[in-house]
Amino acid sequence: MAEQTEQYKKPYFDSSVFLSWIKKEEIGRVKRWEHVAHILALAERGEFNIFTSTITLAEVHKMRSGAVLPADLNGQLLAYFEHQFIQVIDVDRMIGEQANGFCRQYGIFPNDAIHLACALRAKCDVLLAWDNRFVNVTHPAIAIKEPEIIGQLRAPGL
Repeated sequence: MAEQTEQYKKPYFDSSVFLSWIKKEEIGRVKRWEHVAHILALAERGEFNIFTSTITLAEVHKMRSGAVLPADLNGQLLAYFEHQFIQVIDVDRMIGEQANGFCRQYGIFPNDAIHLACALRAKCDVLLAWDNRFVNVTHPAIAIKEPEIIGQLRAPGL
């Protein structure tokens, strides 16, 4: 496939993105996990780093409305976060206070607000999430949207 000009440069993953990948999630005809696997494959090959928050380490044990992730998958996912291409942003007081403001401003859940604050701290170009309420937020400094393959180089094996 020919090289495309649009590609993530500094993506941030909400925990829902990692969960869709590890759980091989499909919603209707959309194989969400394939979108994520594609982006992760590009990161593994050194195209860019993936950013996420320390809160993701706790959130990935289950989806908001889903069952708890089986222990073996949970362990695999936590181990995956140790790859060099995954950068984990610490949550501190400044992030907490900024997230508090985002909750009030955008009406989003506290953990989503923390993800937004962490993505901004890392100066990410996009925050990726599988969350209709969250991806409808418009922030002037960062795009918040669902993971896509469109505009990305197709990773080998996908």
